[in-house]
Amino acid sequence: MRLYEKDYDDGTKGTLTADRGGKVMKKQRVKTGIVVVLCAILIGIAGCSKEEKEQESPELKDKETLTTVLEKLFTVPDQKLQDAYTEAKEKSEQAAAETREPGAYGVYDYEELLKELYGSYFNDQGMESIPYWIYTNLNAYAADRDVKVKFESADIQPEESSDGSYYTFTAKLQYSIGGEEAGYEQKGTALFVDGKIQNMTFADGLMTEIENQLFL
Repeated sequence: MRLYEKDYDDGTKGTLTADRGGKVMKKQRVKTGIVVVLCAILIGIAGCSKEEKEQESPELKDKETLTTVLEKLFTVPDQKLQDAYTEAKEKSEQAAAETREPGAYGVYDYEELLKELYGSYFNDQGMESIPYWIYTNLNAYAADRDVKVKFESADIQPEESSDGSYYTFTAKLQYSIGGEEAGYEQKGTALFVDGKIQNMTFADGLMTEIENQLFL
């Protein structure tokens, strides 16, 4: 029988038989095996979590983009759009004074400005679907009639579509006319293709609500 000398933690020494030494090494191998298995499980869990996150990310990114766009559209007044309206108004007044022709007006080309504000969220086709009344009428009323709109939140739901990633939304808004506040829920849809908005629609609502109070 072979003997092995061993130093213990308390400073003493002793001997182990080959059988006992074998049992000690076996226990160490078992512990090592357990650690390896636990590491494999943790790596597997981390891998699954990463895969699930990657699978969810396109929809989450679409929702984040749509929320950002709705917030920008329904934050009125927007200073850059206000400046554009003021410029167009001044051109209109100048043209009317110079020509004295009925219906003379100034035109501001919003295309470049809209690309600057929304080009990273819409593709070229989608840019054309931004409602005219949002970036012109609302900001005109903001300048001339003290209309303000504030975005609060958006409920966005995915819907089945063969054309791309399609969503319906309800934007919760607050608006005021001359300081008198009211709430409104603006509904609409958005179609995403390759991560960008290709089409956006709005149900009749906010504009009608505001104009009814302004003119009726």
